[in-house]
Amino acid sequence: MAEPIVSVRNVSRRYPGGVTAVDNVSVDIEQNEFFALLGPSGCGKTTLLRMISGLDSPTEGQIFIGGEDMAFTPPNKRPTNMVFQSYAVFPHMTVADNVAYGLRVTGVPEAETQARVKEGLEMVKLTHLADRKPDQMSGGQRQRVALARALVKRPKVLLLDEPLSALDAKLRDDMRLELTRLQKTVGITFIIVTHDASPAMRKTWARFIWPPIKRRLVMSPLPCARRNSRFPRRNPKALISSRFRRKPVTWPIMAIGAKWLST
Repeated sequence: MAEPIVSVRNVSRRYPGGVTAVDNVSVDIEQNEFFALLGPSGCGKTTLLRMISGLDSPTEGQIFIGGEDMAFTPPNKRPTNMVFQSYAVFPHMTVADNVAYGLRVTGVPEAETQARVKEGLEMVKLTHLADRKPDQMSGGQRQRVALARALVKRPKVLLLDEPLSALDAKLRDDMRLELTRLQKTVGITFIIVTHDASPAMRKTWARFIWPPIKRRLVMSPLPCARRNSRFPRRNPKALISSRFRRKPVTWPIMAIGAKWLST
């Protein structure tokens, strides 16, 4: 069995004043997997993502990436890259310069930088907008600029913090498909944080983690799962519906093969 690309082992994050953001989480994320961290606002999803990226440090536990303990590895030395909720594109730079920024900062030769920028813009279908500034673009286009900037660094793991939350319903649907296409194209692991159950339950997004107070539920959809299935309210696999909505909801696909992770 292949070694997981990301392994989180008994990780907790506690802040001064007794606030516990993440409480004893353990989960393995496989190589080339699209993994969705699904849960309501304030449950610790982004904190866990930041600890994987190295922007925050666990109070307890270990995080392994590619089999290596990341305890003393700074963010810029980890094989990860992060797309932030706010996109964080530079307004004074063109699209091409935004995508090239990380490569230039790390000293990649200019010829290789230009080749990677071209490749990245082709991947996100923005080649024709290379000379535009971000304020001349839509929210979905700026999101794709941020994706291209992260992907040209060729990380092993791409971390996405609520990348769809600032988009309208139509753009969210489009970007869902775009993210799935990109993940299949580049063949690396995507870890996405979302509180929106609808996109995270798509069959193309391989696994979901739901964090109640004391237990985490990992759900793996199978290709043969029934579409438009209604979860029973008391089925533990339907926990998401009872926490997000007051009544059972209709999901795009039924997730089966759920298991509890001890915490």
